Amino acid sequence: MSNKPNPLRKSNKEPISQNTLERAQAAKEYIERKFLRLKKMQEEKQEEWTTLRERMNEMNLSNTDKQLITQEIQHKEAELLRKKRQKISVFDFEPLAIIGKGAFGEVRLVRNTNTGEIAAMKKMSKSDLVFKNQIKHIRAERDVMALANNPWVVQLKYSFQDEKYLYLVMEYLPGGDLMTLLIRKNVFTEEEARFYIAEAILAVDSTHKLNYIHRDLKPDNILIDATGHVKLTDFGLSKHIEINPLTDRETLDIDEVQYKKLMEKRAESRRNRKLAYSTVGTPDYIAPEVFHKEGYCETVDWWSIGVILFEMVVGYPPFFSEEPADTCQKIVSWQKHFTIPAEARLSPALSDFIRRLIAPSETRLGNRGVEEIKRHPFFRGFDWDHIREMTPPMVPNIENEIDTSNFDKHEETEPFYPNLPMRKKKARQDPNFVGFTFKRDVDNQRLGLISVLEELEKIKASRPRPAVTRELNINVSFDYSS
Repeated sequence: MSNKPNPLRKSNKEPISQNTLERAQAAKEYIERKFLRLKKMQEEKQEEWTTLRERMNEMNLSNTDKQLITQEIQHKEAELLRKKRQKISVFDFEPLAIIGKGAFGEVRLVRNTNTGEIAAMKKMSKSDLVFKNQIKHIRAERDVMALANNPWVVQLKYSFQDEKYLYLVMEYLPGGDLMTLLIRKNVFTEEEARFYIAEAILAVDSTHKLNYIHRDLKPDNILIDATGHVKLTDFGLSKHIEINPLTDRETLDIDEVQYKKLMEKRAESRRNRKLAYSTVGTPDYIAPEVFHKEGYCETVDWWSIGVILFEMVVGYPPFFSEEPADTCQKIVSWQKHFTIPAEARLSPALSDFIRRLIAPSETRLGNRGVEEIKRHPFFRGFDWDHIREMTPPMVPNIENEIDTSNFDKHEETEPFYPNLPMRKKKARQDPNFVGFTFKRDVDNQRLGLISVLEELEKIKASRPRPAVTRELNINVSFDYSS
């Protein structure tokens, strides 16, 4: 047998690239998470079936009643599994308008052709994301929105992919964003600012409760719904709090070209406000510790809240400069540059609140949790518990569900439907984006046995021997998320 080396075979000593290692690690973590979750779900399901049988026995149900309840649950389980297997693609949506463009793609208003539901679809180029090392960022955005289920975060409805693109389908908020309100209003009254910053504080707190830091808070990322209330979006720079402290290797990219273009657009506005549009990574709202090598925590978001509030009531961000690098320098040495102009005529409570947020990280308001923020005198008498029942200071004028009047108009630069090659074999899944698919109507449904058990308990408490199969409103489903 010849011992000559095969020229077509790579040497075993050839080093594995960092990109390959990261992709392998991502695939490994996904597989481990998936099987741990499946194992846990199976154990929980067995416990719930045992509990269900015990409850039915306690209620002295007939065998016929027990069999009917069991069959109904099994039917719902099979129905959900079928729904889970159904593939979703861009061809399930009809494009209506382009409402935003970014570094990696566009955002469109779309209609789900199967349900008629209106949504916002974010479409991103896989190759651009990989080339610009943004894989972690888009996964973070998908993960936070999939995890969140509260009124303060834009709801993710679906995430999926094809050969060329990633897609995030989210609820559509027709009121535009806080930056749009700032341009129209120029300066908020203290009452107006109190309402919007209070809602922003609760939105940020809801993200922190999910163990994520947003890290990119700015007026552009605070959206307005049809009723005038706010929700957070754009979690591409968010970070899990339990991860090790961040270093300067994970500093934010500042898109200088985009920054200047948007600055020129702002300068041409009728109000001629001399401050820059915020874009992804622009530095106006970033806390100083982000620029340093030491780690930081969720209080960086409270700094950003302080800067946004300053802009609301003064008319421009406190460290504004025409060049992003100059803004960064001002923030790093913020104690030399930060001042509240006397002509703004802010109340003592508002001035103090801003100074407590734009402050050193170790003494910044919010270090001990959101409650100390809510207790500040600026919010004295404010009804935090019923804020979403209040009428916002500015309610958008929305004509219909596809109204895009609060968004800039954008030209069509590429077709909505991708021109994908026809393949006889199923395309190999990109290891960079394993586990990206999400369906909220399937993945986040409550376990059906829990719902049945709760209804059985109510019936059991209400009468000694009910006709359960007539009175039990069985609404069951199982979470078989991938």
